Formats: sequence, structure tokens, C-alpha cells
Amino acid sequence: MKIIKTVVIGSGTMGSGIAAQLCNADISVTLLDLTTEISEKAKKKIFESRPPLLINKRKIDNIKVGNIEENFEVVKEADWIIEAVVERIGIKHNLYEKILKVRKKDSIISSNTSTIPLKVLSAKMSEEDKRDFCITHFFNPVRYMGLLEIVKENINDSKKINLLKNFCEENLGKGV
Repeated sequence: MKIIKTVVIGSGTMGSGIAAQLCNADISVTLLDLTTEISEKAKKKIFESRPPLLINKRKIDNIKVGNIEENFEVVKEADWIIEAVVERIGIKHNLYEKILKVRKKDSIISSNTSTIPLKVLSAKMSEEDKRDFCITHFFNPVRYMGLLEIVKENINDSKKINLLKNFCEENLGKGV
């Protein structure tokens, strides 16, 4: 498996920063939020950011935008789905349920949370789905902070976690 297509759900500060760093690495990324207008505003903020989130502003077109109702089908094609929504467990659980219904069998799902334990996030998931789920805690600003924390459980597929770790080190410039 290779990580070629990604989806970031949640276009706030962290989601936008993660999407921009994926864009910097020439990785296909779709940024989804409640409305396409919110995602479009986030893309504009990425383009205009100071300090700049983009290495080259011409790469901005690598970021596609949409909303979680009309454009959710992009999750079906994603190799890595990153959740970066508000820190409310009910919202996260509802989103995971929706993701798990349509995702590719070998895709990786992660949360950018820094406050909710992995066992709480994955509590409603099947054992099989838990193997592909972890926390990827990026630090703000994503482009400039070299650290990435990956939180996993013993049940995780170690090959996928290592693939994700290597991908983030080699493509996103993160020390894991």
C-alpha cells in the first residue's frame, strides 16, 4: 500500500495546516467541512497565510475542497483519512461511523486529537477497524513544527503504522 490520496475532514487551524503540508508534499488532498464555503475559506486562508503554510503558492490547486454531505464519496478512494474536527466525542463517533461504512479496506484512519484517548475514540469500532485507526497528533503550525506524535494500540496493524510513520518522515518532514 502507498499513500497517494488523502482526505482531511475539518478545515480549522489544524485541518488546514495538515492539508497544506500534504499539498506541499505533492500529495492529493481533499479538505472537507460542514459546507463547501467553509472549506473554500480555509483554502483561501492557506493561500494567504503569514507565515506561509505553502512552500510554493502555485501548489494551492493540489487542495480540493468540499463538504461532508455532497462530497463524502472521496473517502472511498482515500489511502489516509485524517479527522480534525471539534473535540467532541459524539461528533467524532458519528463521523467515524460514516467513514467506516465507505472507506477502502486497506485505508488508514487517524484523528488529530490531542485530548481524547485512543481507546475512547475507537470504543465503537470493530476489532478489524481498530487495526487501521490511530492518532496522528500534528503540532501547530504544522509546516514549521517538525514533531508528529503517533498514538497506537497493540491491536494496530504494525505494517500500516510503520508505513504511516515512514510516509510522514519522508514526505511531510516529521520526526515521529
